[in-house]
Amino acid sequence: MTKSQKQLVNRRGFMGLAGLSVSSMALPSILKENITLKQAPSGKDTTDNYRTLREGNVFFDGNKVVVTAYKSMRFFKKEFSHHFAKMRIYRMECPDFKYGTDYGEYFPAQDYKKADLIFHGKMEPLLDCKFHFEDTTAKIGSTYSYWIGTDEGEPEGPLAVKVRDPEVWYKYEQVQEKVALLQKKYPAMVNASQIGLTTYKRPLMGLKVGHGKKCIAVVGAVHAGEAGPEIILYMLEKLLENHQDLLKKVSIVAIPSANPDMRDRLVRGNPWYLRRNPNLVDINRNFPANWDTVETTYGYSTDDPQGNTYRGLFSNSENETMAISSFMKKHKPKLLLSYHCLASIAGETLAASKDALQNQAFVDRSDNYARMFWEAQDYRDPKQEKVIYMCTAGSIPTWGYKELDMPAYDVEAPFDAADLAKCKLDQTDRELLRKYQEKHLKGMIALLKGVNAEKK
Repeated sequence: MTKSQKQLVNRRGFMGLAGLSVSSMALPSILKENITLKQAPSGKDTTDNYRTLREGNVFFDGNKVVVTAYKSMRFFKKEFSHHFAKMRIYRMECPDFKYGTDYGEYFPAQDYKKADLIFHGKMEPLLDCKFHFEDTTAKIGSTYSYWIGTDEGEPEGPLAVKVRDPEVWYKYEQVQEKVALLQKKYPAMVNASQIGLTTYKRPLMGLKVGHGKKCIAVVGAVHAGEAGPEIILYMLEKLLENHQDLLKKVSIVAIPSANPDMRDRLVRGNPWYLRRNPNLVDINRNFPANWDTVETTYGYSTDDPQGNTYRGLFSNSENETMAISSFMKKHKPKLLLSYHCLASIAGETLAASKDALQNQAFVDRSDNYARMFWEAQDYRDPKQEKVIYMCTAGSIPTWGYKELDMPAYDVEAPFDAADLAKCKLDQTDRELLRKYQEKHLKGMIALLKGVNAEKK
């Protein structure tokens, strides 16, 4: 491995992928219900032998944490309603939970007896079956475990949630609304359309902004826990407000959020890093570009269905992959930026396909775009920075090189160590996000000017 490759691996060390084996937001309650069932005398079930609640769940809903659970089927009949006369909610803050290092294994050993009792009283169940509690006192940026229970027996939990700022992590509906607003405000400049469906069959949106025949492509959140819509939509809005002259010469084609199904799990509170789509396929290993080559990065093998870099059953198997590749083949961009890094932030590090190193003319073109990007961002010495040619088989950069002869970059870690340290721990705040929104806006302005100046 070269020095520059090691540099990127070090920058990406925050990913802490080892240990991620589940992608659900809440820990499965069945793990906590493995109790030997006994029939009580005279057919009267007691909480000594059975749990009174099942299917506990927790999620963040914009301004509150919601905790829910169902009555156990054994206690569903009205004759057992006395067991639910009072309900309890416990909460424990988890300040030592470390994003990128800790995953689901952090929570099961926690004990509700050490948590704070934040509610004890009457709670009317929906349809006499489902209990619902809202906590409006949870703090943005904090990770919590919750328990929900009756006065008798063990409560359901721990149920884990991270309370994330909705202005730093955009949910699917937020992205759709912002895209629609741009199209309404600038109908002559913005063409938004459905380019495919997500794994969960939701519309996957793409935009063409501007009138230029030449174009630059941007793709966000291919990996759910990384960067994308928060940078891309800000950048497009500011370009439309202040730089329509550039967009009349060179367009931008954009997919703000390529993996919104799993990204929404993070928006709704999944505490640990998520990477793959709902089929547990790494979209950035699924493209038809040397797909048969097995790659091993971050301690995973791309042919391992349990691994976080799993390439899928076959190339282009995923809805998201097909949508991205079709959209790009339609528009044939001059270059592509795919936003990565972590927690809504992507920095200045640019990684390209390792296969491209065999083509010096392509490398020269790729390096030239990179210099434009760095110089506009006021980097201390852009001539000292290098594109890192290490992107693997099945990735967007490798597909871009082989399919479209297009320089494509995974936009990775910030050069600023303090900024990297914050996003490594999922501590991106609005101020830090705005800093990188502005950086990428400057970089894009320079690229638009550079592509416009090209003769072809």
